[in-house]
Amino acid sequence: MANGWVKSLQCKSKAFDDVYNPIKNPNPNPSPSPKHLMSSYSCRKSTQSLKDVIETKKPKPKPKKPNPKPDKRETDPVLSPSTRIRSTGVRDRDPFLPTLTELSEGHQSRNVVEIIFQTSWGPKPFSGRVEMIFKVQNGSKTLTRFEEYREAVKARSVGKAREENARSVADGNETMRFYCLGPSYGGGGSAWGILGGKGGGASIYTFAGSSTANEKAGGGKGRKAMLVCRVIAGRVTKQNELKYDSDLRSRFDSVSGDDGELLVFDTRAVLPCFLIIYRL
Repeated sequence: MANGWVKSLQCKSKAFDDVYNPIKNPNPNPSPSPKHLMSSYSCRKSTQSLKDVIETKKPKPKPKKPNPKPDKRETDPVLSPSTRIRSTGVRDRDPFLPTLTELSEGHQSRNVVEIIFQTSWGPKPFSGRVEMIFKVQNGSKTLTRFEEYREAVKARSVGKAREENARSVADGNETMRFYCLGPSYGGGGSAWGILGGKGGGASIYTFAGSSTANEKAGGGKGRKAMLVCRVIAGRVTKQNELKYDSDLRSRFDSVSGDDGELLVFDTRAVLPCFLIIYRL
């Protein structure tokens, strides 16, 4: 089951290290190269491409008669290579916006994530095909919000009589779960709520099994996307019917159901780690 793989992942796998230790000094020629999640960022050039632009030798200008009018190409800031470089630099990255780095076939982290995905599919074997797996590089603000929420959950759990709160006090009761990108389920949160959303407070459904997550997102055939996430479950109560309840939220951090569902009451509790593109 997925829980068993999570324990193995936490102790032995470099995939979990990738989540906790994002690359701080990427190689100028990364392989594979990071791919930005939003379309507005997908056309950014690599560091090497920018270096090529800067170091390209310009042809020597031919002698010409003095022209009283300034050359628009040289003075127009829009056409200036240096302006284009600044506008697409890393420093312009939104601190909430994640980026994606594709894990090539044979990569150890990819192998572990694919095994987790397929073995948690359910009694029937996964009949589709995993096309791509990406590591999610979360923005600095998103990581900060996640850790701040963990500390808040731990603080709320201190001194509670229930024995189940021991995990909440230790690490916020963190688990690894699945979230299928697609139609919203049961009025819960949206993909934006997980992937870089700046707000907080919306509820999100996550699932213990990849097959259940796929079914709850609409099921069917075709290409799909699923996130493997770290989730701060906190103080959990069990309900037959999962729904948002202000009274429950005052006493618990999440609600679990019979089908491996977990409803967390705050988007900050969910941190995407890997994005799986698959086809059924």
